[in-house]
Amino acid sequence: MSGSVTQEAPGANRFLPSERKAAALVLGAAFMLLADTSIVNVAIPSLQRDLGASVPDVQLVVAGYVVAYAVMLITGGRLGDLYGRRRMFMIGAVSFTLASLACGLAQGPGELIVSRVWQGLSASVLYPQVIATLHLTVAPERRGRAFALLGAVVSSATIAGPIIAGLLIAADVAGLQWRPIFLINIPVGVVLIALAPRMVPAHRGLRMRLDYAGSLTVVLLLVALLVPLTVGRDQGWPLWGWLVLLCTPVLLVVFLRLESALERQGKFPLLRPGLWTDPAFRLALALYLVYFSAVVPFFLYFSITLQYGLDYGALATAGAMAPYAAGSTLTSLWSARIVARFNAPRTILTGCLICVVGSAFMIATVGWNSSGAHFGWAMAPTMVFTGLGLGLVLGPLLNFVLARVRNDDSGAVSGVLSTAQQLGSSLGVAVIGLAFFRGFHGNLTDLGYPELRVAMMLGLAVVVAAFALASALVWRIARRSRTGEGSAAS
Repeated sequence: MSGSVTQEAPGANRFLPSERKAAALVLGAAFMLLADTSIVNVAIPSLQRDLGASVPDVQLVVAGYVVAYAVMLITGGRLGDLYGRRRMFMIGAVSFTLASLACGLAQGPGELIVSRVWQGLSASVLYPQVIATLHLTVAPERRGRAFALLGAVVSSATIAGPIIAGLLIAADVAGLQWRPIFLINIPVGVVLIALAPRMVPAHRGLRMRLDYAGSLTVVLLLVALLVPLTVGRDQGWPLWGWLVLLCTPVLLVVFLRLESALERQGKFPLLRPGLWTDPAFRLALALYLVYFSAVVPFFLYFSITLQYGLDYGALATAGAMAPYAAGSTLTSLWSARIVARFNAPRTILTGCLICVVGSAFMIATVGWNSSGAHFGWAMAPTMVFTGLGLGLVLGPLLNFVLARVRNDDSGAVSGVLSTAQQLGSSLGVAVIGLAFFRGFHGNLTDLGYPELRVAMMLGLAVVVAAFALASALVWRIARRSRTGEGSAAS
């Protein structure tokens, strides 16, 4: 990748009408899908009262969506490569809308869990088409801006989910309690389905068959990795979880050999082994795993501290998280111009270092606030600052990686990157949870602010370490980019 300053022609930053329509529609879909990953978190008490759901039931309602979404992302991306973006976008949108209806009409915990898994599978088909459509539809000189907008959507949707849920539950529309948090997806889905034929460009798929063996193997691999990480701590890390985790290296070896064999036979593997030959691509995947292990888990444990330690309600908790999203959205919107001035690796490195410093200041702020008084306001400046760093990473990183792959691999690679993001989040929840709970297995209501304050500081120490490791990975990427420029010039 070039490190020189990019000079844009007048008007080059303006989307063409066709680009604007496609981007608006797929970004709207992304907002819906990403908000649904967190929208249930503040509805847990309402779900338990109305459906009589147990704690394990609620865990499965949350985990069912996340795991189903993550395990099928790579296959969902490849389906777009094979059968066309528009077709798979519409299939995913129809399925997600019906699944949301099923969630809203569920009469028991079991029905809701099954419907949430259906939602997650639908999202895994739809979301890779969002990324691939932006990559294929928007011209290269405007693609950075498109991914900057996607970064802003990712930032805002993460916080918007709990806020939307809190407002809908507080309003208790028609006495439906928690159900509107799912039913609100139906009008959005209808709009997506109606407009997709006109606004998402047709893409002629590759005339190849899906790699069924590779798809099944990678699904089994991700299930074996994600399920123990997602529910292991709450189940007390049972023996079955460790045994399942031990299957993952075996499944990984099987998957890699299957893909290599297909490529040697001249067939079309789920993921071309040649993708792994690019060191920058491998480093970017590692970066996704490490960086996102610090982002999403922070919001989970910050929410626990507020709700159980300081008795914050759903809306107050979401409001306390909003400064993080505000900072991230701001720099996400400006990241394309910053990249044009300083290049992608430098921008991403700066973002990671800001996250390190901001999270370290969070530890100091929590340590200073021994009483918990005005905790949300006290944390706001450091959260805005850390969010500014997040916005410098989200859009530029995705565009930087996709710029290095072939168009007919963009769907599969989009799925790989999104999967790495979900894996990183699950890994972070597990690792930060070890520091946060430190062997505690009782009821969270038994913990007061003094205990949770110490737990939050220890969890943030892990966050700082993860951001520091991410900075080291980006530095290596930047160094390789400079080496490549020097080789090209000589």
